[in-house]
Amino acid sequence: MKTAKTVNERDLEPQFEACLRGLVARVPFLKLASLRKDVPVAAGVSDRADRLAQVQAGGRKWTWVVEEKRIGQPREVRTALLQLERSLRHLPAKTSGYGVVLAPFISEESAQLCTDAGIGYADLAGNARLCFGEVFIETRVPGNPRHEKRAARSLFAPRAARVLRVLLQGPLRAWKVTELAAAAQVSLGWVSAVRQQLLAREWAAEAPGGLRVTKPEAVLDAWVKTDDWHKRTQTQEYSVLNGDPVNLAAQLRDLLGAEPPVFTQWLAGWLRHPYTTPVVVTAYVKHFPDDAWLREKLLARRVSVGGTLRLVQPKDEGVWNPKQTVQGFQLVSDVQIILDLARAGLRADEQAEELRRAADFAGGWA
Repeated sequence: MKTAKTVNERDLEPQFEACLRGLVARVPFLKLASLRKDVPVAAGVSDRADRLAQVQAGGRKWTWVVEEKRIGQPREVRTALLQLERSLRHLPAKTSGYGVVLAPFISEESAQLCTDAGIGYADLAGNARLCFGEVFIETRVPGNPRHEKRAARSLFAPRAARVLRVLLQGPLRAWKVTELAAAAQVSLGWVSAVRQQLLAREWAAEAPGGLRVTKPEAVLDAWVKTDDWHKRTQTQEYSVLNGDPVNLAAQLRDLLGAEPPVFTQWLAGWLRHPYTTPVVVTAYVKHFPDDAWLREKLLARRVSVGGTLRLVQPKDEGVWNPKQTVQGFQLVSDVQIILDLARAGLRADEQAEELRRAADFAGGWA
């Protein structure tokens, strides 16, 4: 049985109706004979449709059963598909039926679920696919609507990102909420928020031992698209005469022994899996050293751009958890290396790809 609509769903009803009418209007030989909302699928059947449309396609009549969702994420769409499958079975014999999912935004993953199930979809952003009889309509528009972008930002916000770094450190395993909060050094509320979004996107699943990421590649890909290096860091660059990146890193490590630097970007990727020779040494530090001290100890001169040494202060210290030690150097996690290499230039994308291909990437995701 369908439950009553929420206030937010009712607010969307006029937009959903306009979306449906617009879809029919795209095809000259389609005619919308009737459109009713919240009605039984058929006489004597308890299941109700959010909308039931009678559509004339040339000389053939079709009944559209429409399911409306306030959220178009995969988990919600799967529920809609199950409801439509049942509703279509209840249509009178010899009725040409077709199911349609409506939502404010249908992601590519959700769109594929609909396509695989033979169900149409449309959203308020302009994405749509209808395939019935001799009719085929398909459009895909770039970008996400505002509220979807906001949801993505919240999933990859600094505190939420702390949770993701722990979850993505392999070997992948199930985590209980309390132990995940402790490992990520965040509140239970942040863990619950991340859990909800990962499950809704079907990037994670409930396992016997708790929450386990099942699509780590999808999580990291989405994170890379959202991440903004400049917003989450403060960077100082230095020109240094020492042309050997490993030797320079060792000097810096030894000089900052009390608060050792944690390396990232090209050098960290190269130390994990060599590919491109690093031309810049980048390290996270808790505090920026005094410029005069660096000039004396490293012959390092502060520059505005083009330095071969970058010292970075993170706005959230979660970047260090977890970290790893390779050849005597402390590095951020592999996931953080990938984020830091994204859009960094100087063949950073090639180094990132080499690292992600490695069987031991992030401790192994297999």
